[in-house]
Amino acid sequence: MNDCIIEALYPEVCNLFGDTGNLRYLQQCLPNAKIIHTGLNDEPYFIKHPISMIYIGPMSERIQCTVIARLSPYRERIAECIANGTFFLATGNAMEVFGKQITDVQTGVTECLGLLDITTTRDRMHRFYSLVLGTYNQLQMVGFRAQFTHSTLGETETPFLQVTKGTSMCETARIDGIQKNHFYGTYLLGPMLILNPYFTKQLLRQMMGREIPLAFEKEVIAAYHARLADFQDKRVGIH
Repeated sequence: MNDCIIEALYPEVCNLFGDTGNLRYLQQCLPNAKIIHTGLNDEPYFIKHPISMIYIGPMSERIQCTVIARLSPYRERIAECIANGTFFLATGNAMEVFGKQITDVQTGVTECLGLLDITTTRDRMHRFYSLVLGTYNQLQMVGFRAQFTHSTLGETETPFLQVTKGTSMCETARIDGIQKNHFYGTYLLGPMLILNPYFTKQLLRQMMGREIPLAFEKEVIAAYHARLADFQDKRVGIH
């Protein structure tokens, strides 16, 4: 039996900003893993089978509505997976799908899966871009942001990152994303697993129960330190 099964949800449409690079990098790091690509018209594998990780990347606003509709029948199973410690990685606006609702200032309210206490406001007349420098536990994290939305977390939820430079995901707290058990939701783009090799090593160690060498480890660590120094430079702005 394969000891690692990763399911990518709807990669044909959840693929903005080159974030499918996260999945390709996981495949490079775990060459013996079984990678399942679940299309919009497919029943997700995780519904009837145990799984190591579920990955979903950023998507258009129209596709968000479709993805919510596709996943809604499996809401209880997704909640069970989160509670039982299945690993999730939701990048860009994908984590909004698992939240409570999205209020679009032009079109109104979209109810989401309601599995995480995240509330989102969207204004498609005002996209903003930013680099992001933050911390996860003791790790320095780097990435980029490109979005129309601001999101707030409920008081009992735990943010993924504390933002030290760049634009945070809401106006009231210097935070990004959410972590719940092994659910990692973040607006960081990059792809973030390639940009943050020390986080990726920790993620793989937790998921596999052993140390996993990274693909191109020497190169991605060198690139990370160069980018980190650049982001920390006070002469480098956020945009």
